Amino acid sequence: MNTLTLKIPDELDAALRAASERRHVSKSALVREALENALAEDMVRGSAAGQWTLRWRGALRGKESAPADDPRLAHLLEKHLR
Repeated sequence: MNTLTLKIPDELDAALRAASERRHVSKSALVREALENALAEDMVRGSAAGQWTLRWRGALRGKESAPADDPRLAHLLEKHLR
């Protein structure tokens, strides 16, 4: 994964920090999500993978969403979600 350094106003940093704490995710994760959302249209035009990502983003939130009686889905979530 690449590293990006940027400067943001104090107010934006405070909002990012508050959202990070409220959602229990890192500031980096929130910024990645915001960039993905901002670039979503370009992703769709750019690739089939981008189209697939946009279609299914948010459909599977994490391992806890896998029904206990579906071993295939549980396996996929365990293997591919971090």
